[in-house]
Amino acid sequence: MSWTSLPPSLPRMLQRHPALLVQWLQVNNRWRRWRQERGASSALPIVVTLAAVPLAVAVLAAFSAQLAGTIATLADYWLLAAAITAVYAATSLARRWRQVRNSHFQSWLIAAPIEPASVRRSHAIRIVIPTIAQFSAVAVVILAAELLSGGLTVSSTAAIGAVGGGLLLGGLVAWLAQGDRAAERLEDSRYVPRVDSGSALQPNSAALAGWPIAQVLAWSRPENSRYILVVALFAVQGGSSAVAGLSVVVLYLLASYLVGLLSAVQHVAKSAALWLRATPMALGEFVWTLSRRVLLHQLSGTMLAGTFMLLLGAPLPTALQFAALWLVLAISISGFALVDSYRGRSPTTKLVLSLATVAALAALWQLREGAKA
Repeated sequence: MSWTSLPPSLPRMLQRHPALLVQWLQVNNRWRRWRQERGASSALPIVVTLAAVPLAVAVLAAFSAQLAGTIATLADYWLLAAAITAVYAATSLARRWRQVRNSHFQSWLIAAPIEPASVRRSHAIRIVIPTIAQFSAVAVVILAAELLSGGLTVSSTAAIGAVGGGLLLGGLVAWLAQGDRAAERLEDSRYVPRVDSGSALQPNSAALAGWPIAQVLAWSRPENSRYILVVALFAVQGGSSAVAGLSVVVLYLLASYLVGLLSAVQHVAKSAALWLRATPMALGEFVWTLSRRVLLHQLSGTMLAGTFMLLLGAPLPTALQFAALWLVLAISISGFALVDSYRGRSPTTKLVLSLATVAALAALWQLREGAKA
């Protein structure tokens, strides 16, 4: 199928967005080539669908009791289900956004005169549609299992609401983690002098923001993470429920990731300051570039850790106290490490003072709570 042989019944959305139209043409052409190579008849998709629907209904009817118990568990622990769904949505949407963006930059459409707003809408549609399809499939399975097991209950509504809320929260986090979207609407050359800045070159430092995250992922290879996992598994008390055991393991993994982020910021700041010292990058740009994604990950990880603490039975003031102390510690250590690395100094003294200050605040808080008790 070519541009000159488009069907007259093509939706207006595809006609208005060339990037989305090209993707639709690619999928349609692959499907037609597959049918021609395999010699598949036009009735094959209909036959497969008619055979799959009764089979799916039979499987749901056979396991409806087990699925109803799982749905009730999801409804009881809706906060945990929403948190896990949010993490899945944030990671999957961010990965899909990078794949769509990279495929667009590598295609011939990058040179086509397409409006940036049309490109962004096309990317958003391609990214969101798989997530909507997954949510619809989960909702249909939950409703069908409830109907086959005796009728709809409040558990199905709570489970669907938890999954939907987690998807919305994770999608929001993935959207905020995209970075500088305004600068990516019209990508300028990184090597050609800009007109508004004379003859000075304007290199792009956006990739530097992901260095600390990449460093933590490089340190968290399976041969290194297995030790933390073993310690976390031994920390689970005997006779604990599955949710409590999973919460303890996730807390240990989150703690290792957040601590690794602090170490990665110092490691990357030292290396980056060495080769950026000869550039005209200001201190504020250096600190903000290296810390913006790290602070977002610290905030998200702290919120998840507080959620799992609540699931383990910790009081809400204790969880909020832990979150506040950790965020203060993370911001102070990251800030001192970035500033001193930029200036070529050692941040050891300031880091020790930060730890001592946070420890003193925690001790004063505990003494105050003890006095109230």
